[in-house]
Amino acid sequence: MVVEYIKGIGSARFCIFGRLLFRWRGSVYKLLWRDLLVYAVLYTLLSCFYRFYLKDSQKRLFEEVVQQSSKYRDLVPVSFLLGVYVSAVLVRYWAAFLSLPDNTGAAMLLATYIPRDDNRAFEIRSRVVRYINLTYALIFSQMSAAVQSTYPDLQALVNRHFLTAREKDILEEAEERSGVSTQWLPLAWCCQLVQSARDEGFIDTEAAKEALLKKLLEIRRQCGALLDWHQYNVPLVYTQVVTIAVYTYFLFSLLSEQYLDVALQYPRYEADLVVPAFALLELVMYLGLHKVAETLINPFGDDDNSFDFLRFLEEARCHSVRGEL
Repeated sequence: MVVEYIKGIGSARFCIFGRLLFRWRGSVYKLLWRDLLVYAVLYTLLSCFYRFYLKDSQKRLFEEVVQQSSKYRDLVPVSFLLGVYVSAVLVRYWAAFLSLPDNTGAAMLLATYIPRDDNRAFEIRSRVVRYINLTYALIFSQMSAAVQSTYPDLQALVNRHFLTAREKDILEEAEERSGVSTQWLPLAWCCQLVQSARDEGFIDTEAAKEALLKKLLEIRRQCGALLDWHQYNVPLVYTQVVTIAVYTYFLFSLLSEQYLDVALQYPRYEADLVVPAFALLELVMYLGLHKVAETLINPFGDDDNSFDFLRFLEEARCHSVRGEL
């Protein structure tokens, strides 16, 4: 579920963003504390090894390695690679968000074009909305582990009133006969119900029927787009290149930021900082950006920045059961 924090910064005040730095859930600290801990432990071990264990001749070799690491650490344009990569991931994340379907528009059109209060009109409206929700459940279960674990099979959907036992049998028989997924079959049922409503006189004009069918096709397009965003990722090679670049950079940083004997007056090593504060800050900035891409590249997961498909389904189901739509 995406972490909400906008309500806490409703107006511009002094250090308003500073308050956000003390949040844990969804924060950079939650993502980075393990990496920071590993870096600090390795840095301390190497520093103690140099200070207290190595002999003079071995120290000269270690100092040469440290200086060479410092010289070539910035050879790879890590900031450029990270910037382009994070931008691509953010564009993909936002496009997936814009593809999230919504049954409210279809429900409003149904209430507008089939306004009667008799049982048959109510049945048509409720079944169309229920079939739309069933389509969501079938699609989301292919993308979200949380939805898949909650609704592992069609019987679970029957238990939660997404479909009836007879409809379950029809879906299973259709999939067995065709050998392909029946995820779009509920939307076909919706289209048939709309046509039946027109034939039975519940929908007065062809324009109203076309508006309903157009809305159903839009839901089909949105669900298809979501599946596409789930199946087609940022090229793996780019993800690998950026990951190798970032972690290699900090491997060189681990060496180049080491303490060297102050008496030798090596350039950039005239003082003993003890704690590599600037290297840690650099790690937070670069690795933080990498973690941003890592969490947003799959918005269909179960971390703090993923879409809450399960809540979406539960709200839609409850509305449908109560007839509020």
